[in-house]
Amino acid sequence: MENPFELILEKLNGIEKAIAKLNTVEPIVAANHPMNIKDLSTYIKMSRSSIYKMTSLNDIPHYKSGRKLYFKKHEIDEWIFSNRIKTNDDIKKEALKYINKKESEGKLLE
Repeated sequence: MENPFELILEKLNGIEKAIAKLNTVEPIVAANHPMNIKDLSTYIKMSRSSIYKMTSLNDIPHYKSGRKLYFKKHEIDEWIFSNRIKTNDDIKKEALKYINKKESEGKLLE
């Protein structure tokens, strides 16, 4: 039977290595500096091939200089948050607003 303390030390060493890997991730470039494909991939946690596909379809805001692609962080943030999904409450409010508008238009026509 293995020594339980050795097993614990082994697991702790594994945890330390995993934490060290997490701490070595390169920081994202400052907001006012352009990101390259590698930076963007890290930032939005998406594969480079998916990003290349989106750029070829012009689905993502980007810049091209020669063969290199660049991205502005604030434009990427706007792009990510531009397709907000409406909540049920948002939809109910819009429906009520529409009904009230139609009712008031109907009263004006009478």
